[in-house]
Amino acid sequence: MPRAAILLATFLILVGCSQEEAIERLKRDLPVDSIEIIHARFPCRSPEMHFFGYRFRARSKGVLALGDICWNSLTREWTWQILPEYEQWFLNIRK
Repeated sequence: MPRAAILLATFLILVGCSQEEAIERLKRDLPVDSIEIIHARFPCRSPEMHFFGYRFRARSKGVLALGDICWNSLTREWTWQILPEYEQWFLNIRK
């Protein structure tokens, strides 16, 4: 019974958080040449420590940056951040 409860809870948390939806959100928010998902993150590194997300790579003008996009199951929205070591890159592409 505990295994079934864990699987049900995991399913309910992950409903609506596919790679495709994460990429679409990033494409709307980031003006870059390409975005790709590198791997899943458990737990996802975000300011709120969400349970699930992806590490992504964004490339613009030959320069790349890494970030995390996380699924917030309470608000049912994606939140993302560029990793601290790439923040300068992110500021430069927004100009």
